[in-house]
Amino acid sequence: MKKPKDISNLDEKIDAFKRKETARNQKSDEPSSAHNAAKGFQMSIELLSAVFIGFCIGYFLDSSFQTKPLFLTILTILGGFAGVLNIYKSAKGEN
Repeated sequence: MKKPKDISNLDEKIDAFKRKETARNQKSDEPSSAHNAAKGFQMSIELLSAVFIGFCIGYFLDSSFQTKPLFLTILTILGGFAGVLNIYKSAKGEN
């Protein structure tokens, strides 16, 4: 039995759409520049927040115990290390 022309055209259109969709899905597997920018922004926020939290805790402890630069310096440096560790884990893909 012969298919009507409309159904034959429909099969061709479906096949063309499937090819187009497959090509688009292959392109979307590559990270876009917006995704890369968002990832970079996330990493910088993680680093800065870790340093800031270490700074705040150190400042509070120094104010409480009257040891002005000691805890501030130590905890700011430890916050920096924690931030770099967060960036390393994020870059490796660990959560």
